Order: sequence, then C-alpha cells, then structure tokens
Amino acid sequence: MHILYVDESGDGGTAAGSSHHLVLCGAAMHEGQWRGLTKQLDEIQARNFPTAGAFLEFHASEMRTGARSFRGLPRPARDQSIREVYEVISRARGLTLFSAIVDKAAFRARYVGVDVYRNAFESLSTMFDLFLQRKQRESERVGRGIVVFDEARPSLSREIRRLLAEFQASGTRWAPLGCIIETAFFFDSRSSRLMQIADFAAYAVYRWYEHGDDSFLKTIQHKFDHQGRRVHGLKCYPLESTKAHSK
Repeated sequence: MHILYVDESGDGGTAAGSSHHLVLCGAAMHEGQWRGLTKQLDEIQARNFPTAGAFLEFHASEMRTGARSFRGLPRPARDQSIREVYEVISRARGLTLFSAIVDKAAFRARYVGVDVYRNAFESLSTMFDLFLQRKQRESERVGRGIVVFDEARPSLSREIRRLLAEFQASGTRWAPLGCIIETAFFFDSRSSRLMQIADFAAYAVYRWYEHGDDSFLKTIQHKFDHQGRRVHGLKCYPLESTKAHSK
C-alpha cells in the first residue's frame, strides 16, 4: 500500500494579494518506509533547534521567513534546517513526488467556470493512480494507494472527499481510477513528518513558479515521478504556462 500525503502552496483565490499560482503536491511512500524519514527530520530538529520542545512542526515558508513557531529562532539554524530537509528528500529511497500547478489567471481565462482546486486534485489523482498501475505491472502484485490530506481546512476536506468519490465513480478527464481506494483520509499535519515533506515539496515548486527561484526545486527535481527523461509527476495547467527547468 502506498500513501500519498498531499499539501498545497499558494491559494485558489482571486482577491487582491492572492498568489498567481496554486500548487498541490503529493509525497508518496510505501506504508512500511515512513519511519526512517520521520527519524531523520526529528534528528534535524534536535540538532538545529535543541530548545524548541518535543515536536516542532516543519513548514518551509515559516522556517524560511521566521514566522509562527520559528519566530525568534536563529536564521542560520533555520537556513541549515531547510537545506537538510531538502537533502533528506533528495536521498530518500522509495519516496516519489507529484505536483499539479495551476496558473490561475491563464487557467480561468481558458476554462471558464472550472474550479482550480478541482483541476489540480484531478491531475494529482490521475498521476498517482498511473504510478500505482505501473508499480503493479512491474511487481505483478496488486498495488493500492490512499490519499491523505491535512485536516486543518474542513471546507476543503469535504470538497476533496466529494471529488474523489466522483473520480472513483466516473474516472478523471484522463483515465479511470483503478488503484486508489475510495475515500480520502485527513489528519493533523503536526503529527506527520511525511505531511511536512509534502509541504516542503510544494513550497519548492511554488518558489519556482511564483518567484523564479529554483534553489529548492533543483535539489529534489529528480524525485518527481519519471521514466528515464520523461517526467510524469510535474504538470502545469494550462500547459503553455509550464516553466521549463534544467537540473
């Protein structure tokens, strides 16, 4: 069983000051492999923030800017921790990343009335299901997956459940969903280092698309689902808004 931990960066809004892009990102790992990653992130906390308490929730944007839990914590320790988390992601065996990016203005101009969250989650679900199908063919064993979201946004949680049920029943625009089980799960990101890895992955993609900053993405780009040079796990909508990135 593979678990896809999903987080977002940017927002889906249209108000002044909202982001230009919405990024949904998923970090997939087999159910039996998460302990090693959790241990490594716990060690980063212990090494760089020894006085921060028992468990410090890692959020890339907050760590970078010194916001919320990271307010008052030294900048060198925060910068070092960010580098170390991205290195952990880069080296992690069995970890596969997926991301759906929506250029909101261009998307809404082309697809009038289509919700950006719907499109992003539909794309992410399709990418994950096709990955599971490929794993199933390679191993000749039944492969299944579940999708896990942060429970911090109840209204989005209800919409995700509704969308996944719809995609299970009638498929996505691109393919039927045959390997993702029929409901999404939600829990508090404060208790999951894997959800925090999804946050860091989403932030890396967001920094590239929103600000042209590839300093984080270049470290983990090879972790997005791919076969040879063909990248399956990094899609932008509409397609002409895709920003080419060289490793």
